Amino acid sequence: MSQDLEKVLSQKLSEESIAGEIFDLEPLTGGASKEIWKFELKTKAQTEKYILRRGSGIEGPLAIKTSDEAKIQKIVKSLGASVPEIVSVSSLEEPLGDAYIMKFVEGESIARKILRDDEYKNALKNLAFECGESIAKIHQADISEFPFLPRKSVSDQINDLYNTYVSFNQHSPVFEYTYLWLKEQSFGEINDSLVHGDFRLGNIIVSQMGLESIIDWELAHIGNPLQDLGWICGNSWRFGNTDKVVGGFGNIEDLLDGYNSISEYKVDTKTVRAWQVFGTFRWGVICLIQASAHLTGSVNSVEKAAIGRRVSETEIDIVDLLFLGGK
Repeated sequence: MSQDLEKVLSQKLSEESIAGEIFDLEPLTGGASKEIWKFELKTKAQTEKYILRRGSGIEGPLAIKTSDEAKIQKIVKSLGASVPEIVSVSSLEEPLGDAYIMKFVEGESIARKILRDDEYKNALKNLAFECGESIAKIHQADISEFPFLPRKSVSDQINDLYNTYVSFNQHSPVFEYTYLWLKEQSFGEINDSLVHGDFRLGNIIVSQMGLESIIDWELAHIGNPLQDLGWICGNSWRFGNTDKVVGGFGNIEDLLDGYNSISEYKVDTKTVRAWQVFGTFRWGVICLIQASAHLTGSVNSVEKAAIGRRVSETEIDIVDLLFLGGK
């Protein structure tokens, strides 16, 4: 398989006037909808590292096409956002399929290594500010450039999440209350923008110098951009470092300082809290979806079963946010 892929990769890169010998082609992840491969290309002048991100053509109900992910990154990079450099994009009809090739970004994306290893200790000091600054640049993108993205209002998302939860017939007093609470909240009177949709530790690349790149754009859509700020502040994405609201590494004030240094709309912590509750409810419903996929036999996956067990964690987090003074 790797030899056939090398041949197709070489052909695709040649279309961009990039020629050389491909070696060290290795899969980094593999799943039902996405593949990620790392490889090196040796030319007469130099050797460079690249990443192939490839969809199967069978996308889930939430994920956009892989080639559309590449289109987004090209546009937001021109705005100064920290995203990988895309060198080639392939459509579903081409031999490479729905995919793109980007330059390799040096750094780490595994959350626990970033939070634990000493080499990232200095980078963590300014990381929350850098995250706020970079996502604010992304939110400035002209949404007319993304006609292929779905538009999702806050109210529609809340109703969709609730209806999905109800469909599993797994009654939760916490989720019932959360749905009613969310319907009464203000989520910020801000114009619709590009939303990353999964902006968190694990989907950013960090080096010893700080934020290098924001990756994994498959949940991108058009909507209220403040959703991204609430998502990265969810307790589920702190990886045990619960005192640090932003991804387990930073303070919310630093995140908002970075965001407000770029955005004309100034965000406060009260608005972010509403989005934290929304994000926690959203993750809880996603956990239900993952569990159902395993329990019904549609996908036999221990990982999905384990994620399903985290529904109770999201219930506790919501109670903490709404009643116990959690942050």
